[in-house]
Amino acid sequence: MAFELHQQYCHTPSHGRTLLRWLDYVADKISDPQYQCFFSVQVQQWLDHVQQQFSENLCAIMPIDGFMLDTTQNDAIYRVFYEAVHETGVGFYEPNFNIWAIGELQSPENAVEHMLQPYLLEPLDVQSLKLEQTETVAAWQMPDFQIPHNMAAAEQFMCQWFEQQTYTKDLKLDVFNIAHDYISNWGNIGRPELALDTGYRCFLLTQKQIGVFYQLKMVLRKLTVSPMLSFAMDFTDRFISQYLQEQLSERLIFRLRSMDIYHYSEDKGRSDLCFSLIGRWDTVSDIQDFLKNLDAYINFIFFHLGQGKLDALQAWAYGDMPAGLMIDMDFRFELMMFALSLDEEYLIECYEEYREQFTRSNARAHDLGLLEESYSFCQKLMKIVESEGTALKPYVRG
Repeated sequence: MAFELHQQYCHTPSHGRTLLRWLDYVADKISDPQYQCFFSVQVQQWLDHVQQQFSENLCAIMPIDGFMLDTTQNDAIYRVFYEAVHETGVGFYEPNFNIWAIGELQSPENAVEHMLQPYLLEPLDVQSLKLEQTETVAAWQMPDFQIPHNMAAAEQFMCQWFEQQTYTKDLKLDVFNIAHDYISNWGNIGRPELALDTGYRCFLLTQKQIGVFYQLKMVLRKLTVSPMLSFAMDFTDRFISQYLQEQLSERLIFRLRSMDIYHYSEDKGRSDLCFSLIGRWDTVSDIQDFLKNLDAYINFIFFHLGQGKLDALQAWAYGDMPAGLMIDMDFRFELMMFALSLDEEYLIECYEEYREQFTRSNARAHDLGLLEESYSFCQKLMKIVESEGTALKPYVRG
């Protein structure tokens, strides 16, 4: 019946409004953080492609090409599609997943919903669709866990841990016997993999998605002190073409340390750190506490910032923090996000506030110099991003 309805109404104009409702509904579901576990990066990229395709050609019927997803994703996709049918009156039919919309006033009343009624599924629900997983206890959580007694054993142990962690198992892992950094190459040597073993380990976990390069870095110097952690993301390629990047004095980089993230409440203000990753590392409980906090720190980073998402960074720069948390952000990065949002008014306002604050507190000349350099950089950045057409959507404060 879907195909018959399609044939009957395929030439009926609707200005794409009904189809847009369908697309908005599907996009809201797939992009919702609480449903993140149901949809892979490929699904999100597919959705972005469909949205771009529709924005270029408002229509009443639109074939969806390239819907090649593994079978584990199909149940969730079907469920969202059927929910969208129920909510919007827009249908699709196989085998090519053509979606069609004919305008609510021009289609038989509730035709699509009636046609698919026998197949409608229950709404997507995180509680009822929990993935069936066998609860396993990692070796480091066991009471008889043995502490690594040399650097080689510590390296093997951490590599195995990263291979099992929810997010880092999908990242590229390099381990060097010397300091190295893919984002800030100051001090790097040409062939770090050839460095002699001096009891030092640098773990680099990296990934690039949608023009954003991610780097999680862990340095282990001693077996008795917790490793040093740092996270950075370079999104220069996301906004600026290669040939224009040389016009800027620096790349677009955001850094987030565990010590920058605090618990926060309106009545008590800022309190304890969210992720305690500093301390001793010479007892079983020390290592277990460290890994528990490391797991939470990594999950926080990639839940909010993974898959090339920058909306959370934009919200943080404007002061809209995750519930119950406070994130310390460098003033230079705040200015950068305002420039990437093409918010010149807020950029100027923020710059003047910091200048007044620094002057009033007798800040070092170095800090004032950084502020002026950053403001000048952001003015140039804003012009380039505007000409490239890659700016972030204007931010609406919550």
